[in-house]
Order: sequence, then structure tokens, then C-alpha cells
Amino acid sequence: MWLTVIAVWVAEALIFLPSLAHARRDWLERKLREGQLAALAASVGAVQDDTRADLLRLAGVEAVTLREPNRTLMLARPGARPDAGQRLDIDSDMLPGALADAVGGLFRAGDVLLRVRGRSLLGDDASVAVLVHRHDLDRVLASYARHVGAISLTVAAVAGLLLYAALNRLLVRPLRRLTESLAAFRADPERAATFDPRASDDGEIAVAGRELAAMQRELRAALWRNARLAALGTAVAKISHDLRGILSPALLTAERLQMNQDPAIKRAGDTLVRAVERATDLVRRTVEFAREIPVVPARQRMDLRPVVGEAVEQARAACPALAIVNEVPDALVIDADRASMVRVLANLLRNAGEAQARQARVSAAEEAGEIVITVNDDGPGLPAEVQERLFRPFVSGGRPGSTGLGLAIVRDLMRAHGGEITLVQTGPAGTGFRLTLPRAARLPPRADAAPRPVELPG
Repeated sequence: MWLTVIAVWVAEALIFLPSLAHARRDWLERKLREGQLAALAASVGAVQDDTRADLLRLAGVEAVTLREPNRTLMLARPGARPDAGQRLDIDSDMLPGALADAVGGLFRAGDVLLRVRGRSLLGDDASVAVLVHRHDLDRVLASYARHVGAISLTVAAVAGLLLYAALNRLLVRPLRRLTESLAAFRADPERAATFDPRASDDGEIAVAGRELAAMQRELRAALWRNARLAALGTAVAKISHDLRGILSPALLTAERLQMNQDPAIKRAGDTLVRAVERATDLVRRTVEFAREIPVVPARQRMDLRPVVGEAVEQARAACPALAIVNEVPDALVIDADRASMVRVLANLLRNAGEAQARQARVSAAEEAGEIVITVNDDGPGLPAEVQERLFRPFVSGGRPGSTGLGLAIVRDLMRAHGGEITLVQTGPAGTGFRLTLPRAARLPPRADAAPRPVELPG
């Protein structure tokens, strides 16, 4: 409301100043006309001095001088000199000077005589000059300013109230409903009512309301799923404890079968051992995934190539048959959590080895302000039915014994760093993943970092 009032006042001020100068010129021209009429009336017949004084008083002038080609009429009150006072030619009175004089009249004190000259009503070859008091002009301008100011104040107040009422109905109240819904949802997301946007309104607030309602529904569904997953994790943890006890006798029996001399019985023992180990590994990974909390990376600046080297060593231990080539340049620096990045790259390389790939390559470069890491292998590729859901939990790439958790963990770790992982290609020629990280910021060295040793000469 105050913003509207101020805007209206500024607009009125821009209008008021020229109008004040116009009011000043109108008053001066009126005095010229009235003084000329008084002079003409006094020149008709024999007019007494008292009547002439009354004519000048009614015209509001002290003296009048009317000049025509064939005569000059002069009329003045007793004691007044028609040629006295400050000179003002109304025909040469320009707007800047008139504006300054009008504004100055609002603050001027005292009084002087002003001799105003202009064209006569009788023709262009005639002129008229009147002698007036400046304080009369200043008094008229002050009255005009008060009148316009009162009107401006009223217009501004009414416009401000109307705009306030309109904005309160169209903008403030819907925004208040949005914020109240957000606060209630934040306080108790499971019980708070979903925001109900007005379907009849197609404005931006209604669009924001519909988006908020959709977000609340999705968040509530996600919270419900997370609660179910948490309960499932607790249940799986209990099942895992009991399942280990159940599988232990089976594992002992399988190991005894492995020691049997009969090849068929020995193969059956090997199969049983692998089945028990896969079941145990599935339960272990599921429990770890359910218990894992959101990752908060402990970032530090580091060279990427040694990080890849550490991941390569872990992957080779799990998949000895996989040949891995580290093509990361030496000078490439990242700003990330070392353990998380080793885990990401080791998971991708281990997946390549478990998919029967013979070779994998890791390369990296800086592109458009990002660090881009690519991991390619020559495996058989991923089935088409799992490519759309590849990064969801418990979605495997068709490998026997896979839990389907590795790529979900990789995606979570990359997003925790502000990056992303995408599947670039997959097929008979191999599979390629693209990992992006924000470029390493040029940060100053940490204050708690250990100082480097300095070699002194000699």
C-alpha cells in the first residue's frame, strides 16, 4: 500500500510542477485582461476618481498602461507609479523560468511590485501592462498547491487501499496459504493435509499451488516407501541372523561333500557351497544397503589418478581375469571424498568383471567446468529390459548372483557430490558409463593441514 501511495505521489508531483507553472501564467493573463477592461471602462465618458480606484481594486491591480497605435491609456491608484516594479514580459516567459518562479513563490516571504506586460485584447499592435503585488500571486499559488496536495493525498490513499485489497486477495492470501501448508507439512509430513489449489485459477500462484500439492503427495509416498524400507531392513537384519544359523549346517555338509572322492558328489558339494555363499552375500548386502545413512562427503582436493589406481587394485582382487587400463592424466585434480570415489569406481569395475568383460578402461578429462570420468568395458552389454531401471535398488544387469545394489549405491554417492552417473552406451561391443563431478575449486590450503618440510641450504 505504501509503495502505491509513494508511486502516486511521485506521479502527482511530475504533473503538479508543470500545472503550477500553468496556474501562474493563467493568473498573470487574467490580471492583464481584467486590468485592460478596467482601463477601457475608465476611458468611456467622465469617470470619477473613486470609480477608477474601484475598477482597479476589483481588477486586483495597482496600475494599468494600455498602448494602442493612436493612443495610450494610463490608470493608477493614488500613489502608484505605472512604470515601477520588476519587469515581466509574459510573451517571453519560458517554462523553466516560470517553473522556478512558481516553486519559489511557495516559499517566498515579503512583497514586491511586479509590472507584467503582454499583448492586448484589441490586437497584436496593442499592448497592456499591469502593476500587481507579488504576494497576491504567491498566495494564489500556495492555495493551488494545497488544493492539489489534498487531492493527490486522497487519490494516493484510495489507490493504495484498492491495490492493497486486490493484492491481498490475489497474491497475499494465496501465498499465506502456501506458506502455512509448507510449515504444517514440515512439522508433520505424514499427517498434514495436502495443499488444495483452486482449480479455477490459472495464475502463477495456482500453478505453484498445484506443484506444491504434487510435491507433497510425492514426498509423502517417498516417506511411506522409506518407512517400509526401514522396517524391511530391520526385518532382514533379524532374518540374516537366523539365516546364518540355518545355513551353517548346510555349509558344513557341503564342505564334507567337497571332500568326497566321487566326482559327482564333489561337484554337488561345490554347487551347494556357492549357493550358500551367494545367499549369505545377498543377505549381507541387503542389510548394508538398508542400514546405510545419507552420505555427507568429506571433500578434499586430490589427484584423480591415484584414486583410480586404488579402485583398480580392489577390482583386480575380486576379478583377477579383468585387465584394467588407467588412462587418467596425472595433473587432473578433483574435490571429492576419497573413500566414496574409490567405492564408486571399484563397483563399476567389479560389475564389468562379473559381466565377463575381458578389459576395462578408465579415462577422465575436464569439460565445460566439470570433471568427466568414463568407464568402458568390452562385456556383452546390458539387457534392454533393465536399462530404464538400472540405477534402482535390487535391479541387476542379468548377472547370476547379483544383488542389484551396486549401481544404486554408485548413483547415491555421485549425487551426494553434486554429480551424476549416466549410461552412455551398452551392447555387444561393451558398456560405457559417464560420471560427472563439479570442477575442483581453487581453495586455499586448510589451516589444520600439516606443514610441508622445508629443506634449508647447507
